[in-house]
Amino acid sequence: MNTQIRSDATAHSTREGDTYLLNYRLLIKDLPELASWWPSMDDEERLHHRLAFSQTWEMRAQLGALYRAGRLSPKQEAELAALDDELLRHLDEANLCYGLDLQGVAQIFVWGTPLAQSDEIIYIPIRPRRLGAIAPALIGASGRMAA
Repeated sequence: MNTQIRSDATAHSTREGDTYLLNYRLLIKDLPELASWWPSMDDEERLHHRLAFSQTWEMRAQLGALYRAGRLSPKQEAELAALDDELLRHLDEANLCYGLDLQGVAQIFVWGTPLAQSDEIIYIPIRPRRLGAIAPALIGASGRMAA
């Protein structure tokens, strides 16, 4: 009986993970085009997209919890890593549309991401003027770069 319960829980988390990944994938895939249209959108359209982002961002947090609990399949983990990497690469667009900055996107590493286990280099475009806002987090009270 325990095996059946465990099997059902795994199937449930796999389906749940697939749903969350689908929403996250659509958000990331649409981000460059959305950013190109953003300046011409009215406030109502922008609000609609920000609300959708908020829901998807909550799903991303749940994906992190599923990842940390070991409840994602290897395929799901690979997709999560690829989507997280893509989000980092499109940080400028995410900032424009959703106000997501480097500190905000770093939250994926707190929630859980397969990228944290990778030795690959990741690329995060950031405008120099935005570094001033995050400098205190990067540099401790000593004035030196945090280790």
